[in-house]
Amino acid sequence: MDNAVLNIRCVDDKKVTDHHALLITENNPKELSGDDKTIYEMVAGRMLEAFSKKCIKDATTIILTCGDAIFETKGSIVKQAGWRNVFNETEESNEDETGNLPNVQEGEQLPVVHSEVMEKQTKPMPLHTEASLLSAMESAGKEVENEEERAAMKESGIGTPATRAAIIETLFSRDYIRREKKSLVPTEKGLSVYEIVKDKRIADVSMTGNWENALAKIESGEMDTNTFRQATEVYTRQITTELLGTSVSIADRTECPCPKCKTGKVVYYPKVAKCSDENCGLMVFRNKSEKQLSDKQISDLLTTGKTAVIKGFKSKGGKSFDAALMFDSEYKVVFDFPEKKGKK
Repeated sequence: MDNAVLNIRCVDDKKVTDHHALLITENNPKELSGDDKTIYEMVAGRMLEAFSKKCIKDATTIILTCGDAIFETKGSIVKQAGWRNVFNETEESNEDETGNLPNVQEGEQLPVVHSEVMEKQTKPMPLHTEASLLSAMESAGKEVENEEERAAMKESGIGTPATRAAIIETLFSRDYIRREKKSLVPTEKGLSVYEIVKDKRIADVSMTGNWENALAKIESGEMDTNTFRQATEVYTRQITTELLGTSVSIADRTECPCPKCKTGKVVYYPKVAKCSDENCGLMVFRNKSEKQLSDKQISDLLTTGKTAVIKGFKSKGGKSFDAALMFDSEYKVVFDFPEKKGKK
């Protein structure tokens, strides 16, 4: 690589927040397995791309009129591949974009060779995968109509790179969404919560834009901190009043017959499932050895007395282990470890 001016975005350590970049070292890789080699080449290749020259192309747009109809076609030619040379990557073109366009002059009359009417239908948006949901959370500001709020959210979105995955895991643990192969499907419980909060101020994504915009004004001296604090207090009172005034049908709560007292109902809450009879005392905490139990796992425990083997529990020493959960004679939740193969 020649001594080109480096792109500051690749070396600006002021923007490093939650996670540092993966960098290759001066050590030459020796014998690598298939997966190890693939990952190494991805890291090394991305680093070379980051410091390579820009990809330069000529883009052309031709606008044609036929009667009252306007037709538009686009084309582009790569003049300098730049960073795309690292993996010989070709740019994905849009459906309405072609390659090299013919030379035309402004005002030139072109003969109509052929015409036909085509009928097409738009497709519904596909279900989210975990990757697409993370991307949507990162770019949530694109849906905000206010230009200032949208610009303020450009670098934020919903959550941070360190918290977005945890937010999705919370949706799983509370049984708001479930995995079906690679897709994420909302549950009936999740859809009920959505219907309750979708029109509430707490669900307005522009709130983040408002706050980011206000913090930028505080930094530049255009706004006083007390003004922002007072506005936040007013907002908090408003959303609290709004939520407290929401009527939730008891049918929206997940319930299950209590296996201990046989008369009460076990009601599911965000952090615990407990019997409606206070004298019974049956209680199942969702967090068990750093593992969040889903509604399905709690239901299995309550109805059959035991769950399937759950992976990913953490011991006090930090070691991961797998086990089922079951009730002991006093209806306390205990581990039931699977038998190892080869042992009776």
